[in-house]
Amino acid sequence: MWVGSALAAAVLALVLKKESPALAFLIGLAGVLCLLWGMLEPLGQLTQAVRRVLYALSNAQTIYIPVMKAVGIALVVRVAGAVCQDAGQTALAAQLEIAGTVAAIIVCLPLLEQVLTVVSRMIV
Repeated sequence: MWVGSALAAAVLALVLKKESPALAFLIGLAGVLCLLWGMLEPLGQLTQAVRRVLYALSNAQTIYIPVMKAVGIALVVRVAGAVCQDAGQTALAAQLEIAGTVAAIIVCLPLLEQVLTVVSRMIV
């Protein structure tokens, strides 16, 4: 179902691109939004499964949570960047990628601090 709706939106946008670029962009954006809407339930199930695993690993939560946040940031930035590029806003897409990289580094800083703590304990 997701693949069919994505292909339908892509073909429709491609057909309309010459005559109405704005409408083609909106159709592509609507296709993205429909896919994201359809993915809410599976993403919720995935989130619950990850939480169960992290709860079972209790001490490992501080390790995996920053990684999961960074993966989430990467996914959001990838989709938003592709939409910006389709709109012809390449510079905006590049800035978005930089902002996403900075955000991913920020959420991973606690993990880096833990690594440095472990390394410093090993040295001493």
